Amino acid sequence: APEDGLGPPGEAALPGGPTERCRRFTPAEAVIDRGLCLARTWSDGRGGQCHRHPVTGQFFCKSHLTGGPGQEQWRVHGHVDGPIPEDKLREFEKNADNRSGDKVDLSYWKRRRLLSRVDAMSLEARTLAKFFKDSGYSGEKWKSNQERLLRDPGCKAEVVDALMREQAEDLFAEVQRLQRAEGESRARVVQ
Repeated sequence: APEDGLGPPGEAALPGGPTERCRRFTPAEAVIDRGLCLARTWSDGRGGQCHRHPVTGQFFCKSHLTGGPGQEQWRVHGHVDGPIPEDKLREFEKNADNRSGDKVDLSYWKRRRLLSRVDAMSLEARTLAKFFKDSGYSGEKWKSNQERLLRDPGCKAEVVDALMREQAEDLFAEVQRLQRAEGESRARVVQ
């Protein structure tokens, strides 16, 4: 039936669009392939779309339709056009908070000092590269930026742009983490 989101594509839209928090773990509209199963997948904690083809006349593949009415597997992560169940959304957010790679873990993040664009541009390339290392900017991206600065001081503006973006992303992620923690704390008090 179209009302439950299991009907054939084109008959009715799936219920409820993704919330602002969910969009972070939802493939971009331009990337969603409506010819494939519309189940959201974990996809390394980033949120993706199932790569299988849907059962004829359904939105989801056979695997994501298993589980019985109201317990279908697609409900674990939600569908790409809708919200993520709250517990799973918190798991996505926790994973994003702790993700390593180009990002640093929280202990390194706490070592980081903020630097304005003007101050960063006024530093010599060698001093700026040392700032990255001393302030906990680690991972391949920052090692590469340090090497580039030392090799070619003329790329400083480009590297400082990357620093400004990283600082903005870190601050935004920290604000979101604190808001979630505050919300969870309030929810515990209400219960």
